[in-house]
Amino acid sequence: MEEMHELTPAEKWEQATLADNFIFCKVMTANPDLCKELLELLLNIKIERIEIHVAERSFKVDYDSKGIRFDVYVKDGTGRCFDIEIQTTNRTNLAKRARYYQGLMDVDSLVSGADYSELNESYVIFLCMEDAFGNGLPVYDFHQVCKQNSEVLLNDGTHKVFFNASKYDKMPTKSLREFFKFLNGLNAASDFTDQLEQKVRYAKANAQWRHRFMTWEQEMRIQVKEKSEQLAKIIAKEMVEDRVNAMRADIEKEAKDLAKEMVEDRVNAIRKDIENEAKEKANEIAEEQTAEKVEETARKMLAEKIAPEVVARCTGLSLEQVKKLVIKE
Repeated sequence: MEEMHELTPAEKWEQATLADNFIFCKVMTANPDLCKELLELLLNIKIERIEIHVAERSFKVDYDSKGIRFDVYVKDGTGRCFDIEIQTTNRTNLAKRARYYQGLMDVDSLVSGADYSELNESYVIFLCMEDAFGNGLPVYDFHQVCKQNSEVLLNDGTHKVFFNASKYDKMPTKSLREFFKFLNGLNAASDFTDQLEQKVRYAKANAQWRHRFMTWEQEMRIQVKEKSEQLAKIIAKEMVEDRVNAMRADIEKEAKDLAKEMVEDRVNAIRKDIENEAKEKANEIAEEQTAEKVEETARKMLAEKIAPEVVARCTGLSLEQVKKLVIKE
């Protein structure tokens, strides 16, 4: 079995496509018109102009809160907010991430003292290379509806849309099919994808961006290694604790079994002693009763004037014992 070769940062850069987070952010940042066209394509809406256009925008509400970094954060002329995220791996927490991202976008868009009615529409868009929900749909567009009546909409202005790039051939429009086909690294045929391909080539020819990518990859490797080592220590500690607990449980069980056996052995020994003692007592009583009956028989024979010698032979008593009975009589 051949060992899998881990790509170097340089090899990753050479193979990078628009689906790479770094390339996607650079292309969208450097080309706001293409970013605007992409949003219109994805959401089937019209955007007059883009006013705020930031790649890898960092957000943090306060010191203790979890900070995050948006891939591409955009506001249009009406104040609507758009966050576009490239997701190359299938992660199970995308729904919660979308919820948190949208909350931070609201905090960012609502100035201090403003009324809640001033909150603008916000869109969190995930471009997933795999199926985030496992239902085989090309697009998952979520809107909040009333549980008791699906015709009643919450209308809070929030939108969460997840695209499944693996189903590019099932997208609702030809333009979307061509875009996601291109995102999968396949040959696409549209003016938009031609422009994107040209911008990707330009981005990869940028020496400064290449250097930043290489540095970022190396830093990520260091972070992954450090986190792996930390995780390995935690796992090792848990394994030791699990093993110790298992051994403790085995020892406790063995001790209980041994104690039970010792108790049973002791009880059996005591029972045997009691049984032997009871047998000996029974034998003594039986012997006493037998002797009394023999003496009684001898007395009756003596009462019939039978000679002591004859009584001794018949009862098994000694002649001396018979004579003593005669004296007692």
